[in-house]
Amino acid sequence: MRPWVLNAAGAVGLGGLLMAKPAYAAPAWPADTAKVRRVGVLPVPAIGYSPETRGYLGAVALFTLRLYPRDTLTRTSNAKLEVNFTQNRQRIFSGEWTVLLRREQYLSQGAVAYLRFPEYFWGVGNNAPESAKELVDSRRVEVRATALRKLRTYVFAGPRVQLQHLYGVRPAAGGLLEHGQAVGSRGGTSSGAGYELVYDGRDNLLNPQRRGYARFAQTFFGGWLGSDFRFTRYELDVRRYLPLSKRVVLAGQLSGIFSAGEPPFRMLALLGSDADMRGYYRGRFRDRQYAAAQAELRFPVYKRLGAVAFAGGGQVARNLGGFGLGELKPTVGGGLRFLMDRRENINLRLDYAVGQGGNSGFYIAFGEAF
Repeated sequence: MRPWVLNAAGAVGLGGLLMAKPAYAAPAWPADTAKVRRVGVLPVPAIGYSPETRGYLGAVALFTLRLYPRDTLTRTSNAKLEVNFTQNRQRIFSGEWTVLLRREQYLSQGAVAYLRFPEYFWGVGNNAPESAKELVDSRRVEVRATALRKLRTYVFAGPRVQLQHLYGVRPAAGGLLEHGQAVGSRGGTSSGAGYELVYDGRDNLLNPQRRGYARFAQTFFGGWLGSDFRFTRYELDVRRYLPLSKRVVLAGQLSGIFSAGEPPFRMLALLGSDADMRGYYRGRFRDRQYAAAQAELRFPVYKRLGAVAFAGGGQVARNLGGFGLGELKPTVGGGLRFLMDRRENINLRLDYAVGQGGNSGFYIAFGEAF
């Protein structure tokens, strides 16, 4: 779960989503398109651990979709269904998709989820103290969807909608939320609409090897859209992939979430996930503004086995002027990759990361972190 991932947990299953890809040589299709696998299904049990869930057990199915077998200009679409039950008594039911329509004239991406998700809250700010930690129970319904039109090769634009309905909030007795010290402490609905611009030059949806990706989104939340809160959210995600040699790739990412107005505490930018700022509990630090950068070296080990090493830094701040190098939270780690699907080049990844102040996390997911 990443800029496109719902605000659920750092890693709540063997799932790790996608976006889209571009600028690459057309794949070598079989002469008989009847032999092309139109629908691929990779079902596996979800067993693992993350900072947000502790141990979890469930199931995930990753679908690869060749909607137009005779159209070599349309890349493979994909979708994911996931169900998880965790040691922290959390329940997650989610679905995500990335669909490219004929000759990539249209691109749709989105996710829907229902979560019964007790989680920790430390307050707001880049220096929220460990002593403020409190357990908050709640339920959430989340929806995000886009309908983008191709403007030129690998460039898309169009409307987006986003919804988060938080209810059944049960804060810790005597905690910050019970005293109403955070916007939205009693729950509520954040519903918004806006637009999105995407350039996607990746050569693979789940395992990019070259070129780049960039996304900018602006979403307006207000009463005219049925929202209980009024704010504007900006999202930025820029990635670059440099092949250093055969199967050795250096990947880099800059990402940010910036808000104007007063978002509720669950719609603030959350530091930590299975995609960026690995090693931190998702939401260990949160505020209106967020910026992070990371780099990852990916290389083969033996046959289907590969490995990665990564490092990064990020922080949250109330205002843009609050960012500073001295306030960065570092993260460093490594992981293993196992090629699960040779045809679609899909990896199963296992990552372990360490952050500042004793923060750490172990993650299992399909596809690369970014």
